[in-house]
Amino acid sequence: MAKVRILSLNTWKNDGDYDRRLPLIALELSRLKPDIALLQECFVCQETGDDTTAYLAGEIGMDFVFDPSRQKLRTHRGSEMMSESGLAILYRGSLLDKNVLLLPSSDMGGERIALRASLEIQGLRTCVVCSHFSHIRGEVSIRSRQIDLSFAEALGDSKSDISVLGGDFNCEPNSEEVELALSNHVPFNNALSFVGCSDATCPLPPSRTRRNRQIDQVWVSDSGDGRPKIVDAGVAMNRPVGDPPLFPSDHAAVWVDLELT
Repeated sequence: MAKVRILSLNTWKNDGDYDRRLPLIALELSRLKPDIALLQECFVCQETGDDTTAYLAGEIGMDFVFDPSRQKLRTHRGSEMMSESGLAILYRGSLLDKNVLLLPSSDMGGERIALRASLEIQGLRTCVVCSHFSHIRGEVSIRSRQIDLSFAEALGDSKSDISVLGGDFNCEPNSEEVELALSNHVPFNNALSFVGCSDATCPLPPSRTRRNRQIDQVWVSDSGDGRPKIVDAGVAMNRPVGDPPLFPSDHAAVWVDLELT
């Protein structure tokens, strides 16, 4: 019986206290011990050498694939610098294949991509897709199409034992856009809903002006015969840590444990 833990986290670019937050994320990832980590808003600044993905992978001893996106000027340590906010997949195992899918987007929503990796983890062929969908509330149609194509990408590796889509959906599991996208595909189970977890994931800390919602999700394809089996799932990094206490990100992490014979 093989068990695989998959985690998703929006790392919040270089916002907040970036230099203090990054080690806290690494510490929490070390504690959670994922086999695969799907990361969004991974900050890269060539001018300063800052690279969220490379730092985290190095600290916890994982390999990774990364694709940059959303290049623009951002304020970093008090100065305007050109930087990127990309997607990354950290993993323990072997990389078999990867692909970057350009998703439909708008000028307001900005560039959107899906990063797919086919991996061998504990003898299991695992296809994972990491995505970050439009944050514009009114872009229901665009977001639904983005989710639809990402689900299709997760199912693109027909040899996979496990197919997973995770990331920052910017909408909740029972939203119109998710339901529209799911209607086009074989069943997927939302990990948190499957175990009855209704914890919100963003924003952290909760805000009076922004409703705290469960917009970070991990979906697992259901073959119909109970494989893979969702053993457990939950939310992590939703409490301040360190001294003085600090939230690792403005998003919580979502994790799921899968079991497969």
